[in-house]
Amino acid sequence: MSNLRKRISAIIATAVIGAMSISANLPLSSVAASNYISDGWYYIKNINSQKYLDVSGKKDANGSNVIQYQGNGGNNQKWYVKNLGNNVITIQSGLAGGRMLDVTNGANSDGANIQLWEANGATAQQFKVVQKDGVFCLLTQNSNATKAVDVYGWSTDNNGNIDQWSYNGLACQQFKFEATSAGASTPKAPVSNSSSGSSNNSSSSSTVSGNTIEVKNGGTSLADAIKKAKSGTTIVINGTVKSGAIKVPAGVNISGKNNATIDFSSTSGSNGRGLSFYGNGSTVENVTIKNASDNGVYVEGSKNTFKYVTCCYNEDAGFQVSNGGSNNKFLNCYSHHNADAKGENADGFANKLHSGTGNYYENCVAEYNSDDGWDCYAAHGAVTLVNCQANYNGYCNGIYGDGNGFKMGGVDNKTPGEKAHLDPLKHVLKGCIAKGNLASGFDRNNQSGVVTMENCTGDSNKKNNFNWPLTGKPSALGYEVTFGKAKIISCTSKNGTNNIKGATLSGNCKGF
Repeated sequence: MSNLRKRISAIIATAVIGAMSISANLPLSSVAASNYISDGWYYIKNINSQKYLDVSGKKDANGSNVIQYQGNGGNNQKWYVKNLGNNVITIQSGLAGGRMLDVTNGANSDGANIQLWEANGATAQQFKVVQKDGVFCLLTQNSNATKAVDVYGWSTDNNGNIDQWSYNGLACQQFKFEATSAGASTPKAPVSNSSSGSSNNSSSSSTVSGNTIEVKNGGTSLADAIKKAKSGTTIVINGTVKSGAIKVPAGVNISGKNNATIDFSSTSGSNGRGLSFYGNGSTVENVTIKNASDNGVYVEGSKNTFKYVTCCYNEDAGFQVSNGGSNNKFLNCYSHHNADAKGENADGFANKLHSGTGNYYENCVAEYNSDDGWDCYAAHGAVTLVNCQANYNGYCNGIYGDGNGFKMGGVDNKTPGEKAHLDPLKHVLKGCIAKGNLASGFDRNNQSGVVTMENCTGDSNKKNNFNWPLTGKPSALGYEVTFGKAKIISCTSKNGTNNIKGATLSGNCKGF
């Protein structure tokens, strides 16, 4: 198939897939709480060609090319899958060197080659698994899951090249994982970033200090582990466990393995927050938090880090930072299908109600929450969002809410002893995507500070893709306000309208 035909097919397929996703109220990028592909050894067969991922010439070296070839059972066709959490995996070659499937130089471009490279923890060696009709697509993390592992040009030949291409979900990007015996290499644990031929973005690996306490069904409960833990302790969640609401002490870490899930379905009312952090310096990674009667994760402390954490099916915001919570980091976190009864509060990420400065979000996704993707109502500190997505928010399981993707402001009428007022904040959004939200994709919501949006995309949002009016009369103030002008730099708007009277466009903007 020619490159032109391939690109046309990709565009058509993307439109069809998007329509199917909306009608089913579940996007193809949605991720189940458990891993689609278990850790283990596999052959990986392309559905279109019926040929297998293969290291060309059995060359066990950095930069070795990955192709497709008819099945031969060799170690160069064996691959070890390791789950990092959130259905993000690494894929290790069965050749003795144990090198990883890798996007050359971590490039974010169509046609970037797939190769082998020594393990380094970079996002170029991490792949998001998407299930489709019983087979799987592998979205590249270095592209923020916008591109996928692909057989170039729809080749059905031996030696057909494996590359990266914009995700279209077609057969050239669909793979079947067939279990097999071990290859010649030893499965590796995730490693920290190091200098290599690949881009070095945030790693999912962890450093554990102090002692560890394992929590599993039938063993030590999470509540008992918390009582024993002190700063530096790591609590390891093994599989699915049930728990009441937990306050995590300062410096206590939580790490998951074997599809770690904490089920908070026994909680009730506004005191039923899943994990609460009032202290500083904790790390939580590789765990799913679900069914809390309030927030999944609630933070008032500072310098806490959350990596590959999923919050879903909670009855308030999946993640919330409030009341002075500052300098917290959220990396590769996923918040979906959170819904409160009235649809007013359950955002994906709520950085609001007197949250402090320096909170940072990277590669995080908010989808199908009843209210907003991100809500910065009455925040007291600016946030930074890098390569984050807010998709299809505003409706969940029959409950409707506001439905903005990134809602960046709001009048503070909640501070005791103070009149309602605006807090001008300089939020920064880079490389963010807002798609299919019930209201606007990027929404001012009375934010009077100068917000910067760079390389962001609004697509098919029901009100406006970018909603940045120049003036407004907030009901809590009762008088008209002229807002600070936002900066929209090299952003894209498609399949929707915009109100950008209160913004200045620069760079290569499209669709405005």
